[in-house]
Amino acid sequence: MKTQKNPITAFFTSREGYLAIFVAILFVVLYFTTNLSGSMYIFLRDLAYLIAGGLALMMVIMLGEIDISSGTVLGLIGFVTGTTLKMGIPIPAVLLIAVCVGMLNSAIIAFVTVRFRVPSMIVSLAMVKLHVGVFPLLPDAGWVSNIPSSISDVGGARLFGVFPVILLFALVLLIFFCWFMKYTRFGRKVYAVGGNKESAKLAGINADKVTFLTFLTSGALLGVTAMMYWLPKTQVIPSGTIGMEMYFLPIAVVGGVSIMGGTGRPIGILVAGILIAMLQRACLLFGLGNQYVYLSYGLIVLIAVYATVSDIKIFKGKKTVGGAS
Repeated sequence: MKTQKNPITAFFTSREGYLAIFVAILFVVLYFTTNLSGSMYIFLRDLAYLIAGGLALMMVIMLGEIDISSGTVLGLIGFVTGTTLKMGIPIPAVLLIAVCVGMLNSAIIAFVTVRFRVPSMIVSLAMVKLHVGVFPLLPDAGWVSNIPSSISDVGGARLFGVFPVILLFALVLLIFFCWFMKYTRFGRKVYAVGGNKESAKLAGINADKVTFLTFLTSGALLGVTAMMYWLPKTQVIPSGTIGMEMYFLPIAVVGGVSIMGGTGRPIGILVAGILIAMLQRACLLFGLGNQYVYLSYGLIVLIAVYATVSDIKIFKGKKTVGGAS
């Protein structure tokens, strides 16, 4: 009879576990060689929106799809939420508006993808161009300034002087999706459709419906991501999020989500999110330009993709029911 492996041992012998060990070592090195401790609050605040954005990309990539409009849509959502916040609308209501805008964007991508069988990468690229074209047409080119400090103080609220409250919400969101993807029927359907769409159809799963609902879920997460990103700020500059999909994509792929779909665990988003946040901080602390940030992102994505498709055993988990590996 096969004995069940200890959960802690199972984690640290998985792809996510090896990545966590590497991230822990890198964190210690940066902590003692730079002033990381002095910018710990900013590091943790950035981690919050990186986790939420990583989860959003995780959902669509698990289907074998992609949404490269996840960066520019944050700018559009930022304009809408910044404007409504200045109008005095309560933050919970603005959060709902942000989620609706994100879902609308994802619904358009999903509809064209499912209805007309156009690759989601092409549709989302069209949405990127649409967003970038709309930004200059917005009042003041979409810039929303002089947002009351009482609002940004809510976004920048801290626990124990250094722990951002929004990170607490991000961790709750992460825990929810760890449960949701493993223990709900819909979560298992996402894995099934991403693993083999034709087999999923033969098993009675409506693949198109699952795809559409998954994109809507991703859009809702992008709405939350936008709120986490913009709420601590006193102004919104929509063009400032152009290219931010290159933060979320590496988090999903490095976190263990297969670009072919069908595999991946939300816990990997946390570990990869910490890695990306550390790379951002490291480049700033060492006085390096953005080109080095994107260079490091590109390299780790290439390594992650190679590890996914290669025969390196330590990077390959055992696939189990519910997508856990």
